[in-house]
Order: sequence, then structure tokens, then C-alpha cells
Amino acid sequence: MKIIYCHHAQRDVNPKKLRSQDDDLTENGIKDAELVGEILANQKIDAIYTSNFYRCKKTAQIINRTLNVPIIEEERFNEVGSVEGEEWKDALQRNIDAIENIIEKYNDDATILCLTSGINLSAFVCWNLKLKPNKNFPFMGATNCAPITFYAPSEISFRERKFLRGINVLKEKKNKDFKIITPTAGERKSAILFELKAKTEQMEMFTNKLRREEYLSKLGQLERAQDLGEVETKKYLSNRLAIDIMQLIKDYCLCLDIPYDNVRTETALKLNEEQCIKNIVTYTERLFYLDINIQETLMLIYSTLVSYINYNDLIYNDIERTCVIVEEEEGSYFNGKYLYKLR
Repeated sequence: MKIIYCHHAQRDVNPKKLRSQDDDLTENGIKDAELVGEILANQKIDAIYTSNFYRCKKTAQIINRTLNVPIIEEERFNEVGSVEGEEWKDALQRNIDAIENIIEKYNDDATILCLTSGINLSAFVCWNLKLKPNKNFPFMGATNCAPITFYAPSEISFRERKFLRGINVLKEKKNKDFKIITPTAGERKSAILFELKAKTEQMEMFTNKLRREEYLSKLGQLERAQDLGEVETKKYLSNRLAIDIMQLIKDYCLCLDIPYDNVRTETALKLNEEQCIKNIVTYTERLFYLDINIQETLMLIYSTLVSYINYNDLIYNDIERTCVIVEEEEGSYFNGKYLYKLR
């Protein structure tokens, strides 16, 4: 199934630059919407969903002159900030809920056009990568009236797919009985970056005892944690995080053809936990920028990770050895899905 996100056409803002939800479209905006209608004419669109705002509804109506499909208003696609007191993560979630409800209503081969505001692109990316909305999720924007196609994600999560290693071997083993999903380089890169960002946020969360207990409770491991004691529990969670982050760095190097040995280092500064987390968060944010030295930034993340490992009295060599993805000898093609495990 295809979900096509589209920012509304250019809005006509008054001379005082005061914006209103009732703003009309400019002449250029109308022309852009007409052009998008022509572009999407061969896409076999099944329906158009639009926010309640006039600029979105009018954009949808102009595009639909060519498509001639049902137009459905969806309040949850309204712009962030339109609900009084709403937090960023809640705005993301209501958009995601709307997308998932739409998917439930149509067949797998359907194509749906969604007209909404620019910042809501963040929600579509969050949904497509199966990420949990949070207050630190990046704000994204889109060009006026520029369609962006998203494919409904498979039921396999990113960490279960482990598609980054052995992918050529999988292609060789593919036969008519198995359907192997090969993501694009861009999908791999984006998935890794957002997963890495999520892990850095967990680092901050795990410094708080109550947040640790809340996390372990969701995993069904709270009783075990209470048996281990507070110190060992934090060490256990820190070890899991270190393994995940190290693996993501390896995956990202592989994705960009950067030799892992050029990034890996056992040298680290003597930093406390707060400094380690602050640095890792900062360096991870840099990876989202265009004009950066990626290899150098990955080295900084890795070096700081080693500092984090040392501070928490973890064993670096054990973590390094654990971070090797290997193909399962059996069950790799279960139901046409290829799976990997951490050894």
C-alpha cells in the first residue's frame, strides 16, 4: 500500500504576515496544485484525505479535478499547535493513528493521498520507520505541494530484519518460495539514524531510577531487576545499550561503505556519565546534517561510547565480541522473512 504525503500549496499570507487557518492559496499555489494533479493522474489514487484547514481542502479540490476520487476530511491531520496544550509527541501520535486507521480501511494495493501541513511530515516518517513518538523527534518540513510516497512498512521490525549483513547471500538463496525484502540504501541509512537517536534518548532515561523501573516493567523484568539490586540493574541496562549502539555504528559503517576499523577505537577520554550522554546525543544529532565528516563523527560517538562503557564498569571486549550479527542456520526464511540474531 502506498501513502502519498503532500504539503498544501502555497498559502496567501496577508501583508502583515499574520497567518490564519483560513488563508487562501496564491496564484502560484493554484498552478502547483494543478500540476500535482497531472503528475498523480496515472497513480490510480483511491482517495484523498485532507486536514480541516481551508488551504489543505482547496489544494485537495484542485488536485482532484484530475483524479475525481472521494475527498475525506481528517481532523487528526490538522497542523501541530491547532489543539490547545498539545505536546509534540501527542501531535505525532494523532497523525500516526490517522494513517493507521486509513490503512485498515483499504486493500494492500491501494494508494491514498494525504493533504496536510509541512511539519506533519515528521509523523509520516515516524510511522513509516515504526518509531515511537517522543518530544525530541526532529521537526521536518516539506516544499509546498511536493508529493512524497511512503510504502506501508512490513510487519517485521528493523531490529528483527537485520538486513544489513549478508544481504548478498540472501539474494543468492532467494527462490520462488521465499519473498526477500531488500530495502534501499536510503531506507537503511534513515532507519539506523533514527534507531541510534532512540538509543541515545534511552541513555538519558536510564539515569533515572523510576524511568528504569518503568522501562523494565514494560519488558516484564521488574521482579528480576529488584532481585539484582539497583546498581546491577543499571549496569545490565547500560550493557544492553552499549551493545545496541555499537551494533548500530557497525551497521551505519557498512551502509556507507566506511571501513569499521577506521571508526573503532579503544581510546577514550575520562568522562562522567552525564558528559558521555551529552556528547553522544550531540554527535548523533550531527549525523542528520548534510555538511559533516561522517567518519569523524562516528569516531567521536564510538570514542564516547567507550568512555561510557568504562564509567559504568562494563567489559569492552565482551561487548565487542557480542556485537557480531550472524545468520541463523534454521528459520532464516520463516514465512518469507529473513531474520538474524545477536550471538
